[in-house]
Amino acid sequence: MNTIPQEQSIQKQIERLAAQREIYSDAKKIQGVVITLSVPCVIVLILLAAVFPKIQVFVAFWGIIVTLLDIVVFTPRQKSLQEKAAKIQQLFDCDVLQMDWSKLNSGNRLEPEAVAEASSRHKRIDPNYSKLQNWYPVSAGQLPIHLARLICQRSNCWWDAQLRRRYAVFGLVTIVGLTVMVFLVGLIGGLTLEKFFLVVLAPLIPAVVLGIRQYIEHTEAAARLDRLKERSLELWNEAIKGRLNPQEVTEESYKLQNEIYDNRRRNPLIFNWIYSHLRRQQEEQMNRGAEELVEEALRNP
Repeated sequence: MNTIPQEQSIQKQIERLAAQREIYSDAKKIQGVVITLSVPCVIVLILLAAVFPKIQVFVAFWGIIVTLLDIVVFTPRQKSLQEKAAKIQQLFDCDVLQMDWSKLNSGNRLEPEAVAEASSRHKRIDPNYSKLQNWYPVSAGQLPIHLARLICQRSNCWWDAQLRRRYAVFGLVTIVGLTVMVFLVGLIGGLTLEKFFLVVLAPLIPAVVLGIRQYIEHTEAAARLDRLKERSLELWNEAIKGRLNPQEVTEESYKLQNEIYDNRRRNPLIFNWIYSHLRRQQEEQMNRGAEELVEEALRNP
């Protein structure tokens, strides 16, 4: 009924997926540097300060240095890479889901050379692009494009929201555990109140701020994705009941896709190892959800 399963499997589209995955990974490496400077380095410095009191002033300034670097250097570069990756994913979606590129919303298309360079780097990790096959549920291929597109958009939003909720909880538990551990180190070390604030609290600030920010940003992103998912279901129900014709559904899907792009561009990042850990389970659930929608549509021609 439509060409989504075939189109998403051609070489050009697979290379686009590889490119966006690689560029997102570049952005995540920057985030990894920030986390390393904010958490493991802080723990080491606090322990060293307990043994070498002369470095306590340096430890106190560490938190300020890391915070400034994050604001001035790391975050702008990370956001730039993230927008670049989101554009590549939008290119993929526009072709596979048969939508026009919106220059007003997404800006200029990314140069093919940039896509080729990033995909070639990803190929060194995954030569056969084995983890990029069947990006959208194959079962959607049984339906007309205006319905299949909604299934893919809903699957996209559901997947991302689920992932971010789990990551938000993981991050919150981690930061609470770190804070308790560092406080215990300070108490066991017999630090005075002045030294406790200087050596423990000051350098810990970037880690606490990072953890709280990650929790809030991922929770908000999941809520936005839920709203987009609900909108896709509203359109689905209207289409199935015949209240919207295919052209009207298509026009609303364009608007929804622009929202999905904006969300990708702004969303906080999730490390690849967490994505890989949850991928198989979520993929099975996503495909099952898509199959149920396909069955519903086939029952109501």
